Amino acid sequence: MRIADLADDDDLNIRLRVPGGEGRLARPITWCAPTEHMDPTPFLSVNALVLTNGMGLNVKDFRIWDAYVERLCSVPVTGLVFGLGAAHSELPAGLLLACEAHGLPLLELPPEVPFVLVMRHVEQVIAAERYEELRKGWELADECTRLAANGRSLAEVLAKVADAVNARVAVIDHNAFELVSAGAAHGGTARTALRLPSGESEQFRLSIEGIGSSIVLQPILGPVAAVIAMQLSYTLGSHSPLHSREAARFMEALYEDRGEPSAPLRRYAIESGFDPDGDWGAVLIGGSEDVAPAKLRAIAWRARVGLQAGFGTVRFMEEAGLTTLLLQHGHAAADLIGAVREFFGDAPELSVIVSEPAGLSELPLALQLARRHVGRPGVHQAPVADLAGIVQGLPSPGLVAMCRRLLAPLADGGSSLRETFDAYLRHSGNSAKICDELFIHRNTLSYRLRKIEELLKLDLSDGEVRATYMLALGIVAAPR
Repeated sequence: MRIADLADDDDLNIRLRVPGGEGRLARPITWCAPTEHMDPTPFLSVNALVLTNGMGLNVKDFRIWDAYVERLCSVPVTGLVFGLGAAHSELPAGLLLACEAHGLPLLELPPEVPFVLVMRHVEQVIAAERYEELRKGWELADECTRLAANGRSLAEVLAKVADAVNARVAVIDHNAFELVSAGAAHGGTARTALRLPSGESEQFRLSIEGIGSSIVLQPILGPVAAVIAMQLSYTLGSHSPLHSREAARFMEALYEDRGEPSAPLRRYAIESGFDPDGDWGAVLIGGSEDVAPAKLRAIAWRARVGLQAGFGTVRFMEEAGLTTLLLQHGHAAADLIGAVREFFGDAPELSVIVSEPAGLSELPLALQLARRHVGRPGVHQAPVADLAGIVQGLPSPGLVAMCRRLLAPLADGGSSLRETFDAYLRHSGNSAKICDELFIHRNTLSYRLRKIEELLKLDLSDGEVRATYMLALGIVAAPR
């Protein structure tokens, strides 16, 4: 209900005397406020329609009228309906001048039309409009519920909402970062946000920008907000993967690869949108058991969306407690680790490992290396290589057989000798750490080390010998 609607209604016979400032006739009327107070502002609220006969304002001083209208504009009210009759046979000149000066719409009501008729008309129209808004809101919620039930994505549901309100809508997190959006902004950049029903750990809002219509948002979006919240919760908490089939097949093959890239790897890369001969970037995001899966997925999602601004190709794969992102085609001067840090400032408990292998030949081993470093909180650059990575890059069956033969004498002493030898080499001979790991006494450790030297016919004080056997243990233990 607008002021213009009252002025256009022939049955009420209301005469528009002052149209007010630009856009004032289009302001909505929320309720009618009949009053004869000289200062009714304590009893008014925004967009009220004031109705008065001017009984307490039978004055000729313009300054009194000007102060009266100024107080109404401070609320601000939608407009003023002045009823002619016993107190005033015509509109006071001071009131006309004051309304023109302050841009307040002024309507003149003839003596034969009572205020109650105007009030009843306004209330009926407002009730009909509210009913229509609620009906549209529930219809939109029903349509979005059907979309979600049929397996449509959150983006498709948002597109339906954007079309209904003729605006750009987006789901944003507590840092105002957009996770997903739809639609286009119209008529300016005014932005409002509606909180989505969610738990206390992760709070999301529905952002609406550039509304190209005059609808009231709350009745339209109130019901559908619950639908969006449920689908968002399902998306973040579901065990169903969000990645594409091609991306998953490619990354699974990378994690399983132990040697030179095969023809299928190159083909999988191309099918996933990558250039097999280009440079690569990898980001692994993991969390401890204390991190809620929904939070891990939400922040990984935020990072994926954000990195798309700096990299032409971004693909990802989810596992339990771990998300792997692969990136290519970075824009000029794209700093991967710097960009990644921007998305995890509010989640220091997550472990994020960044790797930048030079080519597809390095990528499988680089992913394995990065995966081994997931666990330490914070954002870290993966090392170029480690011993396990070097060992995994030695796929020769002959070398494996040779190493097994080298270690074969230890079998005579049972598994305890091999476990002790492995711990000794990993801890660089530190007796305290070795004994703590194996739960043995120092005397037991000394006995086993002497036995190992006897069986293998070696001197453990020789650094080259220790390095040789450490590699041999790693090669034999490496999965094939």
